[in-house]
Amino acid sequence: MTKWLKSLLTGLVLVLLLSAVALAEPVQLQFWTPFTGPDGAYMERMVDKFNEEHAGEIEVELFILAGGADYITKLALAIRTGAPPGVVILSPNDYFRFLDSLTSWTREELIDQYGLDVDDFSSNILDAVTRDGKIYAIPLGTYCLGLYYNIDHLVEAGLEPRAPRDMTEFLEYARKLTVDKDGDGSIDQWGWYSFGGWPFRVLWQWYTLLFQNGGSLLSEDQRSAEFYSPEGMSALEFYVDLIHKEGVAPPDPADPEEAFRVGMLSLHVNGPWMINLFKEQPGLNWAVAPVPVLGEKQVVWGDAHLMCIPKQSPETTEAAITLAKWLSDNSLEWAKAGQVPVRNSIVESEEFAALTEQYEFAKQLPYVQFLPQTERLAEIESVLLEYMDAAYLGDMDPEEALEYAAEEVDDILRRR
Repeated sequence: MTKWLKSLLTGLVLVLLLSAVALAEPVQLQFWTPFTGPDGAYMERMVDKFNEEHAGEIEVELFILAGGADYITKLALAIRTGAPPGVVILSPNDYFRFLDSLTSWTREELIDQYGLDVDDFSSNILDAVTRDGKIYAIPLGTYCLGLYYNIDHLVEAGLEPRAPRDMTEFLEYARKLTVDKDGDGSIDQWGWYSFGGWPFRVLWQWYTLLFQNGGSLLSEDQRSAEFYSPEGMSALEFYVDLIHKEGVAPPDPADPEEAFRVGMLSLHVNGPWMINLFKEQPGLNWAVAPVPVLGEKQVVWGDAHLMCIPKQSPETTEAAITLAKWLSDNSLEWAKAGQVPVRNSIVESEEFAALTEQYEFAKQLPYVQFLPQTERLAEIESVLLEYMDAAYLGDMDPEEALEYAAEEVDDILRRR
């Protein structure tokens, strides 16, 4: 064999060997999430398990980033520079900004090509990620408000140890649970906190009653505020009156999460992320239930974690869908982080029912209502918080506060 032929064959063998090595390398996948709380540790364990099960095929690197505007800005920059993550967690109020850059599928594609039973998802969650017949995200889970209550406080007040279910019961409970225990003229145990602590929770409880009353935040075309309405005013007036007329909530802002944790607050509206924190508190005897129907119909504000897949190479896209489907299929484990899965088969399982607190939140899945999808939401909520605080503090009446807020929101929407 001639020397040149030997060299050629050697070269071909090397090329084949290098190609085989290259083919054997796993697909590298970045997974961006805003899970900066205890839920991040749960997701880390889930990603570790996924990597073990897909060793040699897919290797996922989990990124836990601070949420909010910076998160969205980083994603926009990554997409613009051609280096997006393989999978990114977004909310219904954010994903729509990136529609042109996200992979989408028809129902049939997800079912036939990837074995993902789309019909197993809660219908209102699926509707939130569907546009013009295309599905732009695979839902991971949802979250909404629930009513936490101190069982010992209810028993001491002679109340049935269950959550109030309507306006009449809520007022009865709040009045009986507001107590001056030591007789010094100061309230030691409050039935309710209308404001204070995390500001968004204050907004979410108002959204819930606004929606229960049949009201809307914005007009359908998103060109004007709709909350300056009888439905919006009665919702805000109710929470203000709990302070200034009923006297069952403190007049100054305070942290309700901490007050409930240490036994100074009896009824508290918050999300499922508080479950594990309250469980860790020694001596706290509590439970959680769906929010009471204080308005005309059962509705609760909610949001969701959506697994979105930016457009990229076919190999990365396939790996990303594999990860998203695996996380969806294993969302019972995610529920243990204080989350609510959106797969009906999981929600209806005995294993999920054993997660008593998460199960109570899941009862509200059919009644979850999302906020309008607008890029101006952060500005709108900033205005609402400013004027709501004025109403809670007694510096403005609820009607005046919402009137001024609506005028500013209209200005914001006109600038879009």
